[in-house]
Amino acid sequence: MESSETAQKAKQQGQQLTRQARQQAGELATRGGEQVKSQLASQKHEASQRLTPIQVALRETAQQLRKQGQAPVAQYADKASDQVERVSGYLRETEVDEMVDEARGFARSRPALFLGGALALGFLGARFLKSSSQEASNGQPVAALPPAEAAPPTARRTPTAGGSVDGADRPVSPRGI
Repeated sequence: MESSETAQKAKQQGQQLTRQARQQAGELATRGGEQVKSQLASQKHEASQRLTPIQVALRETAQQLRKQGQAPVAQYADKASDQVERVSGYLRETEVDEMVDEARGFARSRPALFLGGALALGFLGARFLKSSSQEASNGQPVAALPPAEAAPPTARRTPTAGGSVDGADRPVSPRGI
């Protein structure tokens, strides 16, 4: 009889531990979801703030173009400014939960377009992260290609025998440092 009582107690303790584990897992999931939502809200606010100067710059560009007699081109700058302002307002005024619901609805109604957009955003995100990591490792921004008008192709400098473009005799490392 004692063995059946022991088995019964062990079974009850196991069930109690299972309930506690489920409860703790649920609490962790809720806290994790709240943290993610909080981070998204913070990033949403920051993105909205960063769009404001872009919108203002586009509006000023449109005004300058009008002053220079470029009204048709100014219309494009105005339209771009309006779109940036719309996106900024959407980010400011829309809650994270509402954005998630809209994204889910869009994914259900147009799955191919949603997946294509997600893929494009993934590529853009990867490029951004790659360039950010290169900046961090060098301590300097990644050098961009020089503008095409900087020097005509025939006037471009070429490395001298010493390996530098300015004539100084110093070795050039593979990374250009």
